[in-house]
Amino acid sequence: MEVRFALPNLMLQALPVLEALVQQGFEAFFVGGCVRDTAMGLPIKDVDIATSARPEQVMSIFPRCIPTGLQHGTVTVLHDGESYEVTTFRTESEYEKHRRPLQVEFIDRLDGDLLRRDLTINAMAMNAAGELYDPFRGLDDLKKRMIRCVGDADARFQEDALRMLRTVRFASQFEFAIAHSTWRAVIKHRELLRHIAMERVQAELDRMIGGAHPGRALHLLAACKLLDYTGTVLPAAHKLAQGYTLYSGLDKLADPDTRYAALLMAEGITIPDAEETLKALRLPTQKMNAILSVLSIQTAMKQWNGKSDLRLVWTSLILQYGEEASRRWLSIAAWDRKHNLHDQTELLDKWLNGMPAMTLKQLKLNGKQLAEGLQRVPGTWTGQLLKQLLLEVALDKLPNEKELLLKQAQIWNAEDR
Repeated sequence: MEVRFALPNLMLQALPVLEALVQQGFEAFFVGGCVRDTAMGLPIKDVDIATSARPEQVMSIFPRCIPTGLQHGTVTVLHDGESYEVTTFRTESEYEKHRRPLQVEFIDRLDGDLLRRDLTINAMAMNAAGELYDPFRGLDDLKKRMIRCVGDADARFQEDALRMLRTVRFASQFEFAIAHSTWRAVIKHRELLRHIAMERVQAELDRMIGGAHPGRALHLLAACKLLDYTGTVLPAAHKLAQGYTLYSGLDKLADPDTRYAALLMAEGITIPDAEETLKALRLPTQKMNAILSVLSIQTAMKQWNGKSDLRLVWTSLILQYGEEASRRWLSIAAWDRKHNLHDQTELLDKWLNGMPAMTLKQLKLNGKQLAEGLQRVPGTWTGQLLKQLLLEVALDKLPNEKELLLKQAQIWNAEDR
């Protein structure tokens, strides 16, 4: 039975590329995620094209293109201000270290190209008329809400072990079940994940944590224990994968960094273990520091016993770790009903929003003015005194006005002498 879909705008824009290949006597189809998402009625993000034309033939047809990966048959065609990856139908030989094919062979048939793909829902193709070509019944699996490997699941995961993480990601992303044969193969071959570069692991984990259903992803990761088999040991892997029991509403938190921090704030994960885990995942330094700053605030706030001045503790932490980290921590504490300061978050938020200054740049007195006003040679004392003034301003005990700041500095300076 013929199944036809209306092509979304991004595919319609790419249609001239597809039609140019067909007009030259080659087969050409839309493939991959754009076909899957079109069949699901979801917006598509990019367009991939597969063709029987060899890379050199593709380059001869289109005047503007980039030889992106000729050894793998991929040419990036530039058309009307957009770029499209056009890849020759291919099969892949034995895989090296369960990740990369040792050899790529160009072929003339679409079936063979689709057979090398990971999941049935990603192994569909669509022609220029929107007609679906679906040899592995991916559309049926979409209707059943099922994630299933193309062909033999054991073979697919042995070829490329990253596919196990992709299986979990797609199952969580779409809230699909995983076919028994595919799940059994994940458990059987999970040790192969050690062959995958940690950057690849991190990229998949980022998509899961940052996706619409991170709790489901964590549930599946905990069940199959995939993160226990990464090439570099993740000290916080056990807690990270079991965070769904503590943070089932993780999707309510705004961004991936806040979600990572919430998971790592789970009982039993120390800052050294968290740092080692984030380093092992090859997170960019800026991202890692952003997460660790939230954990540092958590460590300090967790120690508050109701006796010390909460506003002083909170304000000092904001000045030390910055507004962004403080707001992330606050959103986690407000969301986690079991948090020791959950009931104080409205007050903490009020103090944060009411702070007249949070950085030395916002202070109406700089180091040069301070040194001149006190008739002293600038030194380490300058920064220390400015920080002391900033704390007073942030606590709303001192107006952020140059003359008044300088007057207070003069009083402290006289007391120290």
